[in-house]
Amino acid sequence: MYCGMTGSDDLLWGNSHQRHRVDDVHIHTYSASVRKTTSLDLCNCFATRQAARHVTRIYERHLAGAEVTSAQYGILVLLDERRGMTMNELAAALVMDRTTLLRALKPLQRDGLVNSKRSESDPRQLILALSADGHRKLKQATRLWRKAQTEFETQVGTARAARMRSDLLALARPA
Repeated sequence: MYCGMTGSDDLLWGNSHQRHRVDDVHIHTYSASVRKTTSLDLCNCFATRQAARHVTRIYERHLAGAEVTSAQYGILVLLDERRGMTMNELAAALVMDRTTLLRALKPLQRDGLVNSKRSESDPRQLILALSADGHRKLKQATRLWRKAQTEFETQVGTARAARMRSDLLALARPA
C-alpha cells in the first residue's frame, strides 16, 4: 500500500501499480479511553449529576482529613456565618430536604460540633449553633477545603470555575 503526497500537494492512495487521487481526507484518531456516546449524553440531569459526583469526590477526598463530608462542611460554614439558624432555615439555605440534613447533622451533634436548643419564641423549632469544638473543626476543614478548591480550579481554570459557580448558584437559587 502507498499513501503519500505528490509534488502538487495531492494526496495519493493505493499500491505501487495503481494510485488514486484522494480529494477529501478525514483523519480520525482513536484512543482506548474513548467512550461511546449514549442518549444520556443529551440529558442535562445526567451530565449535571456526573459533574457533581466528580467535583464531590475532589472535596470529599480533601475534607476526609478533617473527618467531615462536603455536606457537613457546608453546615459548619453556614452555622458559623449565620448564627441562630433553625433547621428549616439551614435546610433551605443548603437546598436540602430535612431528612438529608438530619443525616448529615446527627454525626456533627454526636461529636459535639453542633449544639441545638429550643427556640424561645417557638419551642417546636430548634436553633442550631457551632460549639467551640465545631469552630476548631471548621478551621481545620477550611484549610483542607482550600486545597480542594485549588485542585478544582487547576483542573478547569479559575475564571471558568467562577463562571460555573455563578451559573450553578443562579440555577439553584432562582429569583
